[in-house]
Amino acid sequence: MEKIRFSLAQIEAFASVCESGNLTRAAKRLGKDRTTVGELVEYLELDLGYALFDRHTRPLRLTDAGQRLYRQARLFLQEAETFCQLAEHIPQQVRQRVVLCYDAFTPRSFLSALSAALYQQGIALDLRMMERTEAEELLAGGAAHLGVYQALNRSISDRFKWRALGALEMAVYAREGFFPDADPTPLIALAAHTQLIPFSDLPDAMAKRLQISDRIRVINELPLLQASLSAGQGWAFLPTHFQAQQWPAVSRLDTELGQSGLTHPMVALWKPGADDELLRLIEQIQWIYREES
Repeated sequence: MEKIRFSLAQIEAFASVCESGNLTRAAKRLGKDRTTVGELVEYLELDLGYALFDRHTRPLRLTDAGQRLYRQARLFLQEAETFCQLAEHIPQQVRQRVVLCYDAFTPRSFLSALSAALYQQGIALDLRMMERTEAEELLAGGAAHLGVYQALNRSISDRFKWRALGALEMAVYAREGFFPDADPTPLIALAAHTQLIPFSDLPDAMAKRLQISDRIRVINELPLLQASLSAGQGWAFLPTHFQAQQWPAVSRLDTELGQSGLTHPMVALWKPGADDELLRLIEQIQWIYREES
């Protein structure tokens, strides 16, 4: 590529003089003194080897060569302006992308409402469903900004900050007739049958709350879980926002648990040292979760 001999300032001065008609108005337009603008144009003419203006006319009139070059100068400056705008907005665009991790239990109505709200603010929300252990590694490494998960009965440690979002209501679901002549269904019956769990990696603290049976099948893809539950291959302890009672042949069961232990807190997780923008976003997440729950 041939080395560019002309500066952006020279081309800008040339175009401004063309459009203003004289050096004084061009200098005022560019915020420079008249002498500087005159020198920029003169040096450009010297580098080119030909005159761009007929200096015997008032206002200054372009030579034939100057007229041809002005059209290219204007196109060049438009491209330069586009470059400047893009360069200025890149940091803002980077800050306006948020990666949020969540698991199968997170209410989808909340995620949809959050995505819509952030879209209106010009924030791109990347939604990534994954197990909590994987999300914690992404948060710790800076590859994700936030996580939304069920609270664990343990301290989160210094690795993460957290804030309560609201409660997640849970219930027991099974195929109609799966537990015959049992109302409410006793815990011993739940423990004696296969439990379907939508987690591939269930933390110990969460397992103590969610796992009742020793016989479990892990199915962490919702359509497959639905098919297995409808086929009577086990029972499941699921969030009520799944609306599993609307799945084919599936019913919500009354159990000896009653409402005790069927409501679990949800929290937002993030790495310490978040900036003010992320903290404001967390407050917005709290509000949206409560509105949608």
